[in-house]
Amino acid sequence: MNPQNANRVSAGITVALGVAAILLPYFFSTLAVMMLAAVVLVSGAVALVNAHALRRSGYRVSLVGATVQVIVGIVLLIWPDLALWVVAMLLGGGLIVHGVVGVLDLKESNVINPPLAARLLPWSGIALGALLIVMGAAGSAVLLGIVLGVALIGSGLRQWQAAGARTEPGAG
Repeated sequence: MNPQNANRVSAGITVALGVAAILLPYFFSTLAVMMLAAVVLVSGAVALVNAHALRRSGYRVSLVGATVQVIVGIVLLIWPDLALWVVAMLLGGGLIVHGVVGVLDLKESNVINPPLAARLLPWSGIALGALLIVMGAAGSAVLLGIVLGVALIGSGLRQWQAAGARTEPGAG
């Protein structure tokens, strides 16, 4: 297989994974959280090993940070929905606060007839934030799946375009 075809196959797989992430957001979001949990767990374990080695060499090193990392990694591997729930609460709460601040700013601005978009935007943030909180882990899974899917599709399309640009005569 020539490099152009290999790049296009890779690009096609990336686009297909992006579409799958949009269609199956809960699966891909849970998988992403579990991959993050594995990285946190391994990173914490390596930090613990290094801290113990430094302690044997006479250095005063705390084990608290590395131990917390290992515990967080284990908890997220066992309960990935917990991370998705926390994300939903933080994002939803942030959207609500941002929307309330926008409504109050608009009210205090003394603009007599603000544009419709300026009136709707803060309220839509409040509504989306409330929806995200109500949906919990499933809401953040859908949001993460869509964002991940769009990013993968965009990356795959750029890779496909770059594969074609490299081999055209006169390109460069």
